[in-house]
Amino acid sequence: MDQETQFGLVRQERRGGVVLLKMALRPVNALTAALRQALAQALAEVEADPAAQAVVICSDIGVFSAGGDLPEAAKTNASALTLADLCLAVEACAKPVVVALNGRALGAGLELALAAHRRVALAGTVLGLPDIRLGAVPGAGGTQRLARLVGAQVALRILLEPGSLTASQALTIGLVDQVVEQKLLEAAVEAATSLIGAAQPDGLPRSMQRREGLRDGKAFHAAVMAARAKFEGALLPAPQRAIDCVEAAQLLPPDQALAFEAAAHAELIHSPEAQGLRAAFLAERRALMLPKDLAQLGLARLASVTIWGSDASVGEVAVQALAAGMQVCIVEPQHEALSACLKQIAVRQAEAVSAGRQSAEARDADWARLQGSQDPERLRGAALLLVGKTAPALPLPLAQSVLLGALPAAGEGARVALTPAQAGQFSELGHNGQAAPELLARVLSFGRQLGWRVMLVGAGGSIDQRLRATLATVIAALEAQGLARAVIVAALGSYGLGHDGSKTLPARPPEAEQIFSTCVAALCNQGARLVEEGVAFQPSDVDAVSVMSGMFPRWLGGPMFLADRKGLLVMRAELRQLVPQKPKLYAPSALFDTLISEGRSFASLNRAG
Repeated sequence: MDQETQFGLVRQERRGGVVLLKMALRPVNALTAALRQALAQALAEVEADPAAQAVVICSDIGVFSAGGDLPEAAKTNASALTLADLCLAVEACAKPVVVALNGRALGAGLELALAAHRRVALAGTVLGLPDIRLGAVPGAGGTQRLARLVGAQVALRILLEPGSLTASQALTIGLVDQVVEQKLLEAAVEAATSLIGAAQPDGLPRSMQRREGLRDGKAFHAAVMAARAKFEGALLPAPQRAIDCVEAAQLLPPDQALAFEAAAHAELIHSPEAQGLRAAFLAERRALMLPKDLAQLGLARLASVTIWGSDASVGEVAVQALAAGMQVCIVEPQHEALSACLKQIAVRQAEAVSAGRQSAEARDADWARLQGSQDPERLRGAALLLVGKTAPALPLPLAQSVLLGALPAAGEGARVALTPAQAGQFSELGHNGQAAPELLARVLSFGRQLGWRVMLVGAGGSIDQRLRATLATVIAALEAQGLARAVIVAALGSYGLGHDGSKTLPARPPEAEQIFSTCVAALCNQGARLVEEGVAFQPSDVDAVSVMSGMFPRWLGGPMFLADRKGLLVMRAELRQLVPQKPKLYAPSALFDTLISEGRSFASLNRAG
């Protein structure tokens, strides 16, 4: 019978001579210092146990590991076991180590898997090394083991274009050794057993000793050169450093190559760009988290939606809802307006078919789920009732309606509003504190079914609109001081505002630093007011909106992050110097005084996440 023992964050289970080490750090097995230490200690115990012949590292939850712990990423803790140390211990283990991958194996999770002697994945698992999105490169041997297994061309594609690989794709390129549809642990145990005492000239198949990806030296070098040319002039340094690391796999001995990668990782992880990218990532993650009351309700999928009105936003939302598989009913009392709306939808669908984005069959299926009506009685009993921005007043006393448009300002009464978006884009859901949680949950579910990145904001209007209005006011004030609009645009663009982010930023005019500092000061001051008023639930919500809306480049992190980096005392002093120019705009929020007196930062007000 299987024997099980409890070992902190790692549960041990014995199956004959194979010991399963099951990671159990919810929700996603982030490889924190504590989990790394627990795994290393469990591995050492198994290695010292004469009755144990092989090891399977796996997950006790639905995810192998979604990566490292971002809040720990840039902290220096000399006493903590590093991920690189853990990977070396796994690779050097005298007994076979197999990883059983399920759910996600991303970032640090995939680096750990690459260090094992064999990799078995469950169909449906996704794998990837998304470090470049956070301005860094893997630091635990990921670039080295990857390049040795799959070669430069594939390794560079995984590192520089960090989309997720499916298990079958990973099998095809040699990243995993086996994919199973079910019984993952049984397959991993069988793989581990097969390695026990196997007659291999070089012992266990250790990734840093593998040569498959290095066999064709010319092709390897050509792939490195092609990637270097493609990313020449890249805005951020991480892509070129990733290319350097892959090249090191060909040029340097294993130990030196690992040291090269570790140095590149350490250099990048502490860079201002990486700090900003991590801050932006965490801010977005917090902003999109469900509040506890809504999380308890859950987000049930909607099968249908009813829309009152027929303006342009209605047609656009209807097209997206149909594409998401919903039944859509548009109610518009004016025949001409209803006909125009339905024609708009038909034109959009025809364009999608012509462009190859949708098949004719799918278009016909969507059209069959669309209804138009002039009868207001069709509004009764709607699972979700959306109201067009220019729609007439509702003819029935239906409180559970949601406006597609501007968010309610303070004192407007009970109202819920959702800003329309495109798939993948940012949307705000606002209300005046009187909306039922069930309605908010339905609206959130609707937006996310359409692929919108919907975040809740508090009573009092839109964070996005308040920030944009503030920036416009600052620019107008700078123009009034004699600065040309072209100079202001160039100055902001030189810091990445309004820049597409693909290549090197334009040169900074002499006035750039002062212009940028003035704009950031005003935006962070507005952000502090939004937090004071409860429109933003936490300072990072302001940063999340500034990044998700495209106002700020991701690597700057957002105005509240920049204020913390500069220091609130310094930021308050800058605002006070600007007050004579425009008191309403620059008078420091009282939140500055509160936080400074308590020795705290804006970040101290953010939720964990």
